[in-house]
Amino acid sequence: MSSLSFLGNATSYLRIPNTNDFDFGTGDFTIEWYQYQTDTNSFPRIFQVGKYGTGISIGVSIEGGRFYYWTNNTSNLVTTLLSSNYKNKWVHFAISRSSGVTKVFMNGTSIFSMNDTNNFNGVNDLIISNESTVSNNAAFGGYITYFSWVKGVALYTTNFTVSNNYPSLTNDYVLLLKSSSFDGTLGNTVINNNVSNTPNVPPNFLNNNNNNNQSNEPTVKQSKSLFSNNSLVFYKPGSLASCGVGSVRNSSIKSRRI
Repeated sequence: MSSLSFLGNATSYLRIPNTNDFDFGTGDFTIEWYQYQTDTNSFPRIFQVGKYGTGISIGVSIEGGRFYYWTNNTSNLVTTLLSSNYKNKWVHFAISRSSGVTKVFMNGTSIFSMNDTNNFNGVNDLIISNESTVSNNAAFGGYITYFSWVKGVALYTTNFTVSNNYPSLTNDYVLLLKSSSFDGTLGNTVINNNVSNTPNVPPNFLNNNNNNNQSNEPTVKQSKSLFSNNSLVFYKPGSLASCGVGSVRNSSIKSRRI
């Protein structure tokens, strides 16, 4: 197993083109991810729809330890974290809204709750590891084992034990992003910009799959990029015509699936 590796600058991020499919409206939802943060940037975004100053639909930034949950251009201070609580270590976060109440969980424990009737209908792309107009200071640097975007379902309403496995993909998943595959309704639209793999995962993660001998701490060295050239398009098996020539919906969209 491995994780997605982000360089912590404006060149390294995932972009999901805007579509109503990832708009939550006023309904229930869950966003969760497993991260190992290494950057020292001023206001790194884990994910964001929109840009600071011009309008943020939804997003999360951790700025000098201050964890902000952004809702329709409002910054909600969730908590203040010591560097030792979230830097250079694996941490699981989840944001879950159920019937107008949003809770934020850290390692399965609720750290924030708010009444939340926001109508999330952004017009910008969803960016993982930056904001819609990318910059170095807004870049998240480090590793993400998986990132998921679930529409219509609040997976967590009370404290829970974080699984040591990937989430189980269902029809409610708009995105389930892993180093080995981009899945969910919009998984095949993900545009990869200089995001590679690192052969590390959280402690005990997937150790039931003969992963016991794998190191759990990320190394500084970056492994080969998921895509060797951003102009390349990856085809699903059987998508090419018999003469070796096929077609895709949009040559700027790259995807990788198992």
